[in-house]
Amino acid sequence: MGSIEAQSGRGLCLISMSRPAEELLEFDGLKEIISRSATCAPGRRATQALVPHEDLAALEGEFLLIREAIEYLRAGSELGFGSLTDPQKWLARLVVPGSVLRPSELLDSASLVETAGGVRSAFTDGREKFPRLAERAAALGDFRSLGSAIRRAVLPNGETSDDASPQLKRIRANIAEARDKIQRSLEATLRARGAPAGEDYITLRNDRFVIPVRASEQRSVPGVVHGTSGTGQTVFVEPLDAIDLNNRLVQLGDQEAAEIARILEELTERVRSDRVRLEQAAEEIAHLDSVFARARFARQYDCTVPEFAPGNRLCLEAARNPVLEAALGAQGRTVVPLRLSMGGEETVLVISGPNTGGKTVALKTVGLAALSAQSAIPVAAERAEIPLFDRVLADIGDEQSITADLSTFSAHVRNLKSMLERATARSLILVDEIGTGTAPEEGAALAVALLEEFRARRALTLATTHHDRIKAYASTTPGIVNAAMEFDQENLRPTYRLLVGVPGTSSGIEIARRLGLPSQVIDRAYACLSPESREARDLIAYLHRSRNEIEALGRQAREELRQLEAEREKLRTEWVERQKKRIADLEHNFRENQKHLEAEVARLTLEIKDRALRAQLEKRAGRRMGRIGSEARAEADRAVVETLAASQPDLGVSAETARTPLAPAELSPGLRVYVKAFRQPVIFRRHDGRTAEVEAGPLRMKVPLADVIAIAGQAAEPQGAASRARTTTVHTEPDGRPEADEINVIGCTVEQATERVDKLLDEAALSSKPRVRIIHGHGTGALRRGLAEFLSTHPLVESIHHEAEDRGGTAITVAELKP
Repeated sequence: MGSIEAQSGRGLCLISMSRPAEELLEFDGLKEIISRSATCAPGRRATQALVPHEDLAALEGEFLLIREAIEYLRAGSELGFGSLTDPQKWLARLVVPGSVLRPSELLDSASLVETAGGVRSAFTDGREKFPRLAERAAALGDFRSLGSAIRRAVLPNGETSDDASPQLKRIRANIAEARDKIQRSLEATLRARGAPAGEDYITLRNDRFVIPVRASEQRSVPGVVHGTSGTGQTVFVEPLDAIDLNNRLVQLGDQEAAEIARILEELTERVRSDRVRLEQAAEEIAHLDSVFARARFARQYDCTVPEFAPGNRLCLEAARNPVLEAALGAQGRTVVPLRLSMGGEETVLVISGPNTGGKTVALKTVGLAALSAQSAIPVAAERAEIPLFDRVLADIGDEQSITADLSTFSAHVRNLKSMLERATARSLILVDEIGTGTAPEEGAALAVALLEEFRARRALTLATTHHDRIKAYASTTPGIVNAAMEFDQENLRPTYRLLVGVPGTSSGIEIARRLGLPSQVIDRAYACLSPESREARDLIAYLHRSRNEIEALGRQAREELRQLEAEREKLRTEWVERQKKRIADLEHNFRENQKHLEAEVARLTLEIKDRALRAQLEKRAGRRMGRIGSEARAEADRAVVETLAASQPDLGVSAETARTPLAPAELSPGLRVYVKAFRQPVIFRRHDGRTAEVEAGPLRMKVPLADVIAIAGQAAEPQGAASRARTTTVHTEPDGRPEADEINVIGCTVEQATERVDKLLDEAALSSKPRVRIIHGHGTGALRRGLAEFLSTHPLVESIHHEAEDRGGTAITVAELKP
C-alpha cells in the first residue's frame, strides 16, 4: 500500500495510508480556490505553501492580519500586486557571481522596489486603523534610489537611456553626427551619378551604409560590394569615400555596446548589494498578497476567524465545505451547513444515515475546518471553536490495491493500525465506514473495539457507519454520541442535515425503491428483515419525527419571541417620542409665557417717569425674572425626570427602608439611589461636593447632593454607546449654587447658544457674579454676532467685550453683569 506520509517539525502531522490527509480532505483544492484571489505569482506560491502547524502565537498573529485585511477591503480599499513581475528568476541569477541582469530583468527589479514603495505609502496614514498591516508595510526596505537609478538608465522598452551616463550620451551624440556625415556623403555620391528613380536611396548591409548600383554600372562607383539584390541586377556598394566614415560608425557602436555593458553591470551590482533586502521584500509582498487573498476568500465564502480552544472543545456553527460549495455553486446549487459540538467528556461522534446522505462530506468538512484553522485560513462557518490538534488521522475512501494484494478491508485495517500507533489526546481522528469490508458481525465488533480504544485515549473521533450494533453501542456508552444524516422519508431523499443526538437509518431499501427496483423485490426485502431490525428502524424514525416536531416548536417560539421584542421596542419608541414631544411643547409654552411676562414688566417699567426709580426697578425686575425663570425651569425639569423615572422598572427597594443621609464617600458611579421627591430610584453618576448628577431613564439632571438620601440597590452597568446616543440631557441648578462662570457653546446654533447663555446669566445673577465668559470660537462669526445681539439687549448685562488676546481674544465674549 505504500508508506505512511507525515509532516513533522512545527507543522501538524497529517497521516493516512497511501494518500496524505491533505489529499483525502481536499486541502490542496481549498488552497487552489484561495490562490485565485491572489494578485501575483509570489502571492499564489505563498498561498500554496500554507501548511497546518501548532504555533498558536503565529496563528493568532496571522489571523489578526487577516482581520485587518478584511476591514481594509470592507472600507472600499484594495491592495493588489498585479503589476509585479515574478522576481524568482532574476533573484536566483543574482546569487551567481559575475552574472549581469538583462535590461528586462532590471525593469523587473524596479517593479519590485516600486511595489514595495507603494505598499509602504498605502499604510502611511492607516497606522491607527490598521496597525499590524502598517507595521509589516513599514518593514519593507526603502529602495527609492535604486528604483530611480534603474528607471533613469533603462527605458520601458528595455533600451538603455541616453541619460544612463554622460559617456553614453556623448557616444550617442557622436554616432548621430557620424551617421549624418555618412548620409551627406552618400547623398552627394547619388547626386553626382545622377541616379535614376528607384536607385536614389541609402540602405544598410552588414551594418554599413551603402547605395544601390546597377550591376552593369558597378565599375562606375569604386568601393566595396556588400551584397546583391534577389534578381542580381543591383549591387549594394560602399563607396570608398564612405569607408572611413562607416569604420568610425562601427567603432562608435562598439564603444556604445561597451558602455551599455558597463552600465548594466554597475546596476546589477547595485541590485546584488541589496539582494537580501530585496528577497525579504519579495517574501513580505508575497505574504501580504496571501493575507489579502485569504481575506477576499473570507468575504466571498462568509468565513469566520476561528477561536482556538484551550481544551478539546470542537464547535462549528453553520460550517460548510468550501471546495464542495465552489463545485455546487458552479451548478447553481447550495451547500447545507453543518452544526456540530463535541469535546469535554464527549469525545466520539458516530454518524449514521443513508448512502449519499452526506456522512463523508461531514467528515471532510470537519477535517478541512481543522486544517484551515491551523493553516491560518478563515473557516467557512458562522463560528468555529477548534482545539490545536497535534495530528490529523484520516481513513476515508476505498484504498484497495490489486498490485499490492490488498483488499478494501485490509487497507482499512492497515490505516487503523497506523492511527492507533500515533493517536494521542490531542489528535483528530476521521474514519469513514468503520467496520466495513468483512462480515457485519465481526466488522461491528472490531469497530466497537477501535472506538473504545480511541475513547480511552480521549482523542476527538468522528466515524461513520451503517452497523446497528455500533449505533446501539454509541447510545449506551458515556462519552460517545450518536448523530444522523437526516433522510426525508416522504420524498425518499437525503436532506444533508446533521442531527446530533439521534442515530440515523440507512434507508437502503427505500433508496432502492426510489432508484427503480421492482416492487416485488422491495416487498421481499422488507419481509426478510428481522423483527428487531424493523423495531429499531421504526424507533429511529419516531425519534427523528419527535426531534423535528421539537425543532419546529422551538422555531415557532423564537419567532414569537422576536415578534414580541419587536412590538415592545416599537411601543417603547412611540412612548419616548410622545414624551419628547410633550417636553418640547412644555418648554415652548414656558418660553412664550416668559416672553409675555417680560414684555409686560418692560411696559409697566416704561410708564414710570422717574428715571432713577425706573433703572432701579429694571435691575430688580431683571434679577427677579431670572430667579423666577431658573426656579420654574428647575421645577419643570424635576417633574419631567420624575415622570420618566417612574416609567422605569421598580427595583423593589422601598425608600422607607433606606432613609439614612448619605455621605459623599458612600457614592460611586453606577449606584442606584433615592432622591427626595422621586418615587423611583435613579442612577448616580458623579458629584462636585455640592451637586450630584443623576440619570433617570433617558434623561440626566443635577440635584443638590443633600437630596441624595439612600442607596436603593447594587451598582448598575454603565449604559452602552447606543443608549448614551439617545440620551436627552436636562441640566438644572439649585438656587445659589451655579457650577461655573463660563460656558462653551462651540457647535451650537445661535438659538441653542442663547438659551444656554440665558440660563447661565440667571445663575450668575443669583450668585452675584460680576461677569461671565462665553466661549464661542471663531468659525464664520455668525454665532459671535448672534450672541452679541442677544447680550446687548439682555436686562442683566451691563456691557460686553472680547477677552484679552492672551486669553482667547475674539473667540471669547465677556459679559459684565449689572450690579
